[in-house]
Amino acid sequence: MKLKDRFEQYSDFSNQKVLNKVPLIININGKGFHKITSLLDKPFDLTFNDCLESTMKKLCVEVEGASIGYCYNDNIIIVSRNDQNINTIPWFNNNIQKLCSITSSIATSHFTKYSSNIGMQLMSEPYFYSKLYPIPNLSEALNMLVCYQQLNIINSLNFTCYYSLLNKYNKVKAKEFVKNLSQIEKIELLESLNIDFSLMNHKFRFGSICIKDENNKWDIINCPLISQNQDLIKNYII
Repeated sequence: MKLKDRFEQYSDFSNQKVLNKVPLIININGKGFHKITSLLDKPFDLTFNDCLESTMKKLCVEVEGASIGYCYNDNIIIVSRNDQNINTIPWFNNNIQKLCSITSSIATSHFTKYSSNIGMQLMSEPYFYSKLYPIPNLSEALNMLVCYQQLNIINSLNFTCYYSLLNKYNKVKAKEFVKNLSQIEKIELLESLNIDFSLMNHKFRFGSICIKDENNKWDIINCPLISQNQDLIKNYII
């Protein structure tokens, strides 16, 4: 075997592709953001959320076939479509390595510039990583969004309880205390501290979505409770 052919054979391992003609989920996460955002307001910082939403919008604009974006905490989920018709060409030919590298690069670059422009105090440079996977159909894409939102609701409740206890306990004890509480007990704990979780920022509890408006322009709105508004969200995905 020629030297060139041998090394091309090695590089073939980076050319793996995901299944074509099905919805594609791209999940972009901040790397170690709990540390680099330690100077920001907790449990929820509006400035940080604005930066994350802007990054989500940038991804929706740049990712070919993007139909909806959802963001919460330091996570961004993009639903990409290349299954609308038989002639639709997949972005980067559905090459996993290329899709992951380009989306993480877009997120890192935009988030860095945006956070710098608004003077957000970060402990170090932000980085994002991406993972992607195919979903069999639109119903499962919708269920995936339901699942992520449910996780966010649970996490936002946990964060609220944890940071509310730091005036009384150290970090380790506060974390352990919250861990041992049921969801109802967490709500009752917050009520005892005069905190109404249902009145906290909507984006903190339910996340934000990026959709196309009537002029085919990307727009960011508060995300409704997806499990109770599935027809609405499905229309956006389509």
